[in-house]
Amino acid sequence: MTNDKKVTLYFVRHGETQYNVEKRIQGFCDSPLTERGIFQAKSVGKGLSDINFKEAYSSDSQRVLDTAKYAIGDRDIPLIIDPRIKEMNFGVLESLIEEEIFAQHGNILENLFSFKDLNASAPEGESYVQLFTRTLNAVEDIIKKHTLDGGNILIFSHGITIGNYILQVTKSDKYSVHENCSVSVASYINGQIIVERIADTYYREKGSEYLDKQ
Repeated sequence: MTNDKKVTLYFVRHGETQYNVEKRIQGFCDSPLTERGIFQAKSVGKGLSDINFKEAYSSDSQRVLDTAKYAIGDRDIPLIIDPRIKEMNFGVLESLIEEEIFAQHGNILENLFSFKDLNASAPEGESYVQLFTRTLNAVEDIIKKHTLDGGNILIFSHGITIGNYILQVTKSDKYSVHENCSVSVASYINGQIIVERIADTYYREKGSEYLDKQ
């Protein structure tokens, strides 16, 4: 047992982007939110509006920053940029579509996205182990900052960054795909991370229903 207060982290994947629509590999490269993505961001923000958040953190990718700003809206929640929660670096595969990748690199995606080898990486990219290390460092720093008083923290990030963190922190053998603006919830309690929700679309759908009525 420790004297640390409970810290609950709400991980939010960014809204739909142009590259998502075009099915391009999007890690360190960026593309703007679509109109649907903007609505998703506003929706998840509305769905989370009855929860009191002390701070919010965002990747330095514009698609995530924009998602965070649309989701937070006019709420008084400090937003801090942390590049350590950026998406996985896909190296030479960045911005390519599946057909282009197959033509140039064969079945590399099949191996990379099976999540069976956490040391797998794209050429000139990073592995899941490397991604987890930087994500974990960021999350641990966020937790340490808030263990004296506890509370709820928003973390706006990316699908594979969030999914890989949960996969490895829970030592699971099954990766969960994160839809745009889905929410995963993990709490730090007595020195342990307890994952409570994974890739849940409840908050996005709750907010969407409200905004559709406006």
